[in-house]
Amino acid sequence: MKASLLAGAFSGIAGLIVFLVIHHFWIMPIWFILPIGLMIAGLGGVAVGRAFYELLPNLPPRPWRTMTIIGLIVVILLPSIILAEMRAPMFDISGPSALLVISVRQATLIFILELLLTALLVGGIAGWIIHRTRKAALMTALAGLIFALGPGHNIPFLGSSPGTMKGLVILFAVVMVSSFVLVEMHARIIKEYENETSEINQVNTEVE
Repeated sequence: MKASLLAGAFSGIAGLIVFLVIHHFWIMPIWFILPIGLMIAGLGGVAVGRAFYELLPNLPPRPWRTMTIIGLIVVILLPSIILAEMRAPMFDISGPSALLVISVRQATLIFILELLLTALLVGGIAGWIIHRTRKAALMTALAGLIFALGPGHNIPFLGSSPGTMKGLVILFAVVMVSSFVLVEMHARIIKEYENETSEINQVNTEVE
């Protein structure tokens, strides 16, 4: 489990860096969020790594494992993307600054129901389908919630707006990099552990 948790932390941090770099060159620099972002991304990544650990026995080998994780995250976030595109934009961006055209209460409800609740439910169902255990369902539901709050947090706000495509491109880039780092870092940690164990066993054998 330790390898999965550590790989998850690295994947969360990698996703944050990708998000900040793309945001810097395509939108505007927001590097001021990096200190708190590293802590949040690392902790969120640990939760994702825990879900990865539960699902691992039923996941295909690399490189298909990475594609499976990417697909899983897309499935978890897809309902919120569809719901966001089916309603009117939440912001009026025709002026110099974005203006919220609905009440704060309504915007909060949309964020909770369209994004957080759907990610939680779909994540739980996906976890159950993949591994058929309550723990897998719970951990994958939590991972879905983490991805919704992290890279997917803008989905309800950018729906049906000119910024939709840009937001989705950034989101997909973060998902791809995070998934790749999660799978490959986990494999590397496991390999290094196996090599160390093999060397220790060899030394013990020689001593005996």
